[in-house]
Amino acid sequence: MKLILLFIFSCGLTLVYSNCERDREIICYWGSWSIYRREIGFFNVSNINTDICTTIVYAFAGLDLNLDLASIDSNADITRGGFAEFVKLKQKEPCLKTMVAVGGWNEGTRKFSVASSTTESRKNLAQSILKFLVYYGFDGIDIDWEYPTSEGGLPEDGSNFVELLNEIKTAISPWGLKLSIAVSFDNSLIGTGYNIIGINKSVDFVNLMAYDYISSNSNYTGLSAPLSKINETVTKWLNGGLSSKKLALGIPAYCKNFVLKDPQKNGIGAEVKAIGLPGDFTQQEGLLAYYEVLQIESIRKTAVNMVDGTIYGYHDDEWMTYDNEETVSGKVKYAISQNLGGIMFWSLELDDFNGEFGDPYPLLNAVHKEFKDFV
Repeated sequence: MKLILLFIFSCGLTLVYSNCERDREIICYWGSWSIYRREIGFFNVSNINTDICTTIVYAFAGLDLNLDLASIDSNADITRGGFAEFVKLKQKEPCLKTMVAVGGWNEGTRKFSVASSTTESRKNLAQSILKFLVYYGFDGIDIDWEYPTSEGGLPEDGSNFVELLNEIKTAISPWGLKLSIAVSFDNSLIGTGYNIIGINKSVDFVNLMAYDYISSNSNYTGLSAPLSKINETVTKWLNGGLSSKKLALGIPAYCKNFVLKDPQKNGIGAEVKAIGLPGDFTQQEGLLAYYEVLQIESIRKTAVNMVDGTIYGYHDDEWMTYDNEETVSGKVKYAISQNLGGIMFWSLELDDFNGEFGDPYPLLNAVHKEFKDFV
């Protein structure tokens, strides 16, 4: 009798998994610190779109003193129930995958460099990841090491990173848990920080951060996500040995902004005198949420130009580079043409998620519109 029940249960699991299979993924990140924003910037779990995203990634967890996976904001993650409410989203959409990202720019590189440096330290981190995922109910881990071999890392970070990924995959895969990584557009890291063939063997997805091609500290204006440079990066990864179906093209739902030195010189390559002013709700210099861009455009006339598959706009001495619905659609078409595995969307709380200036989630819906025949 037990064998019969086990067979039925196994068949049921197989049927559910089969129904949830997709040719392409829409991987959506959520910056959980957006619960602290005010008014129209406030975003919590209830705002997450589960109808379009196939995988949602909770950003971020970090590494503690023992270099174990841990919460970095116990108020948001534990006290206010961020983790628990996040994984409950699967009750609304059973096919949804909920993952947690560890790292990010603020976490830096040295913790990862040390954690990956020995066989023992790699095993310890892999086991802490497994325990964390099982305890909180996440479906997988996204490693966002920014970046191996750079920012205080070691030359051997690249090879150690591959060994770490192998260790994590070995630890979590028996339980059906997923492993992805977020990687820089910087081609100089390929072959040093990123061993593509080694990475391809272990990960389920590589989320390419195909934006920030212009630094906020640049002395000249430039495009954040130009399609020509994105194509160069994608080509490097595919030619380097990554399966195209494992690559998700990152699309930004934010703008980088600058203050022009001379408002009359407002093209690409114009001199910049300062980082752009913070938005009313995101409150970060040099960055605006897409809804803040729409807010600005609703208040004052802004010149908008489409170049190289992306947008730049200006008004007086304010200069912005971002993507809109049209350029997002173009990038999804590009991803399809390259047979990529999907789109990575950074991030939900930066889109016009409440529809303050039109329909809700205009950028995310632009992704879905192009993918609807494939996802």
